[in-house]
Amino acid sequence: MDVRIKTPFVNVRLETPYAKTLPVINGPYTRIYLIRHCHPDYGVKHVVGDEKMPLSKLGLKQRKLLNKKLKQIQLEKIYASELLRAKETAADFAKKNKKRIHTDKRLNEIDWTEWYKIKYFNMSEKTRIRRVQKYKKIDKELHQLHSKSRKLLADIYKKNKGKRVGVFCHGNLIRAMVTSILHTDVIVFLSMEIYQSSVTKLVIDRDGYIKINYINNICHLPHKPDEDLFMAALNQ
Repeated sequence: MDVRIKTPFVNVRLETPYAKTLPVINGPYTRIYLIRHCHPDYGVKHVVGDEKMPLSKLGLKQRKLLNKKLKQIQLEKIYASELLRAKETAADFAKKNKKRIHTDKRLNEIDWTEWYKIKYFNMSEKTRIRRVQKYKKIDKELHQLHSKSRKLLADIYKKNKGKRVGVFCHGNLIRAMVTSILHTDVIVFLSMEIYQSSVTKLVIDRDGYIKINYINNICHLPHKPDEDLFMAALNQ
């Protein structure tokens, strides 16, 4: 027996999870752009040291392309680490747009020492604790780093509510900030790549709720960085 059920047309409104929660729009929003420095001249590192390593010719080209993206963003406030490669990445944009660079030592690169030697990504945390030496110590160091990163973001947010802020800093610090928001362990920290000249966007509402809009955006570059990702640990 062929039974056909006729269903009258019903105007059904499909609701997303956001619609069901009825979120309140809590602007104005604060937009924080985490910008990793452009490519530095590693050839002079042994002469001038890590802190005074300038941008390379490639880095200067990347900076020019990055500036076009930042002009579209219309940054209102600029922060940079004390390291020359970060300050040089910010300098050209700041000069052309008459912005002061606020240097902050809390934005300096992080020494992650032995972290990159943890290779057991396919193990459970219990197994890593049992088999990887110093894992507990490293994970504790990451939690402390996460706490510092959240305090740093909170301070920048409180001083710049409703503004578009550019933070010129370093790969490990950006990874620390992002993984502090995601509340992850050291394995996720190590699994995240942050390219030179990349932009990561955070949006915070007036009540302090934070969302990650995007991570590691390099659409302003003509091609992906030509690098061995597994050698990146040696070139921070």
